[in-house]
Amino acid sequence: MEKLLQYNTPATIFEEALPIGNGSLGAMIYADTELDKIPLNHDTLWSGKPGQYLVKGAKESFERAQKLVEEGKYHDAQVELEKNFTGMWLNSYLMLGELYIKYKNEGEITNYKRELDLEKSMVTVSYTQNGIDFEREYFISYPDNCLMINLKSSKPASYELYGGHVGKSHTTAGDKILYFTFESPTTIGPEYAAKQRPVTYDGESVKASAMARMVADGEIETWGDSIYADNVTNLTVYFCAETSFIDVFTTPNKPTFKPCLERIDALVEKPYEEIKKAHIEDVSSLFNRVQTNFGGEVSKKTTDRRLRDGDKDLGMCELLFNFGRYLIISASRRGSRATNLQGIWNDKFYAPWSSNYTVNINLEMNYWPVLMCNLAECNEPIIDLIKSASEKGRETAKEFYGAPGFVSHHNMDLWANTTPVGNKVVDSPRYAFWNMSSGWLCRHLYEHYEYTGDKEFLKNIAYPIMKESAVFYLYMLKEKDGKYIMTPSTSPENGVIIDGQKVFTLPYTTMTQSIIEDLFKNVSKTAEILEINDDFTKEINEKKDKVGIYQIGSQGQLLEYDKEYEEEDVHHRHVSHLYALYPADLITTEETKELADACRQTLEIRGDESTGWSMGWKVNLWARLKDGDRAMKLVKNQLTCVEPNNKINYSEGGGTYLNMFDAHPPFQIDGNYGVCAGIAQMFLQCEGGKIKILPALPSEMKEGYINGLLAKGNIKVDIEWESNKLKKLKLVTPIEQTAIINIDGKDMSIQLEANKEYSIIA
Repeated sequence: MEKLLQYNTPATIFEEALPIGNGSLGAMIYADTELDKIPLNHDTLWSGKPGQYLVKGAKESFERAQKLVEEGKYHDAQVELEKNFTGMWLNSYLMLGELYIKYKNEGEITNYKRELDLEKSMVTVSYTQNGIDFEREYFISYPDNCLMINLKSSKPASYELYGGHVGKSHTTAGDKILYFTFESPTTIGPEYAAKQRPVTYDGESVKASAMARMVADGEIETWGDSIYADNVTNLTVYFCAETSFIDVFTTPNKPTFKPCLERIDALVEKPYEEIKKAHIEDVSSLFNRVQTNFGGEVSKKTTDRRLRDGDKDLGMCELLFNFGRYLIISASRRGSRATNLQGIWNDKFYAPWSSNYTVNINLEMNYWPVLMCNLAECNEPIIDLIKSASEKGRETAKEFYGAPGFVSHHNMDLWANTTPVGNKVVDSPRYAFWNMSSGWLCRHLYEHYEYTGDKEFLKNIAYPIMKESAVFYLYMLKEKDGKYIMTPSTSPENGVIIDGQKVFTLPYTTMTQSIIEDLFKNVSKTAEILEINDDFTKEINEKKDKVGIYQIGSQGQLLEYDKEYEEEDVHHRHVSHLYALYPADLITTEETKELADACRQTLEIRGDESTGWSMGWKVNLWARLKDGDRAMKLVKNQLTCVEPNNKINYSEGGGTYLNMFDAHPPFQIDGNYGVCAGIAQMFLQCEGGKIKILPALPSEMKEGYINGLLAKGNIKVDIEWESNKLKKLKLVTPIEQTAIINIDGKDMSIQLEANKEYSIIA
């Protein structure tokens, strides 16, 4: 199994450094031999405070825009929304600070080696300097909630430990402890609109305390703002952090300093090896749920060399898949916040796109591989965010639309703000006027039930939220030609040209109608499972087949809007109108072949080259079209080496940075997760109530295996293939059930007993 990222030089920039994390704490490991910089993050360290950014008169503005669209004045409607409906930018994910370790040793460096072991979630470093052998280990423990750094040398060496900070923060040293204190801004604009929202503080935002302590076999002293360890051969740094965050509704005033001090004092009483052992047992138990062998040869090259040389072999594809699973385990754990645009790793005060939640694809994509890779507990953070958004979204539905139920738009933050952003910027409705994320997020709730079989979750958590979302859309729908449409509507971040003007706000869009259809059908299925039959479910059942609108254009493509227009960008990175193909399964090659062919033509027109996350989405779409070779082509496009320049320049196309992070560019983690899900779908798809085995196996994957994927129904699946055909299949589930298995296009019904392995040998 490909599970090592390997390098023979230290990192010099963020996109070469190696990520470690436990869902809450995050760090990037550069592992320099003179001055080791370690950027630090905590998942609840965001700007802002509880509350929402309402817009006075927004409801009336929406009604005016709706009337203008009905009159065919699409651009006028857009300007109306831009000026009177869009609201304040949401909040930003921030960095905690930096930990520095200065190595007070001299001499030439030889035999340098830096590795990230995905199974152990640990970075190791080794090298020789001036006759002294040095070894280091870095990891972040989930059981003990701490960053651990262990430094060993074959002869006594000396080190200095100190901190770095950004914004309104400080680092000091005393009593052999390094102290970090941090206060988040109450307001901070996105990096692309910083002048529109200056940085302010009012004392009501999130604060943090963090501490680092050394334990060594030599002398430790404090001087100024640094801690020194002299003549030591074994040094361990313990680091932990506490923030004042309580929940999304409460002013963040939880004490931080005393709890952090008590925790660091307790931690240093634990031996390093004990913490390390518990950490490895924890992460490996999750990572090893899935075992892989894609049939490639193990390369002797370092990871950066493989990328720069354009090695896009099966081994690199396997490494990319396993790295995606590693990032899930490192960034989304029970009790943590949902992963944002950069997971939990951000080294900037002004992060790209505020490093918050973009919910018109990117947040959802972060969680596509979680359930199918058998990591259901890692799905809980997004469920928690959806719960909070459903409560905040009631106010948004009422104030912006005069509607019941709940709604959320294209952007969210730590505080689960659900209001539209844009701040009245020209053309902001392109992204800001999109009220469909609440419907999309409900898919994650229903899928959690489908994969886990947890009926209590479906009854007590999923259904009430799905119902609230559906209530909003039921209220908003208008009847037109025997169908029900949501008007006006946009297709995320794309537009058309009408009379020489860029237009984004149109009568309806395919994505909008697909999301509502998907939601209504999942609500209907849930009501049937829970034996609910009331006026609400009757209305859902009456309308669920009258909201999906799919039209085929002059080139055989699936239309994105209510009719065929001149497109602003025919190669746009978003393929929103293919939502029905994936992540939903409203369009399938088996049941709706004509529409599936139209989706294929749409992808051909859009093209393969795009940003990193867009290519990840296309891997999934081609896999759903059962074209494994085209999906593999996109995986290899994803492995295109991108040299970082810290600029937002997605027009040049995406790929992968030297540390395997997705290059949008800049770095966005959604591409890592998207391609991980797409690779999994080559081997296993749950579609139309069937479990499809090897539905999109690339022809170059002649033999191999993937064990431990999860199918809907909480069915663990082991798949082995040879000569591009299934060789052996194993199924096991804790739930007695009947499963329909599809192999080579043929269905078979199998009765599965609880906890009893079922095998098929081809």
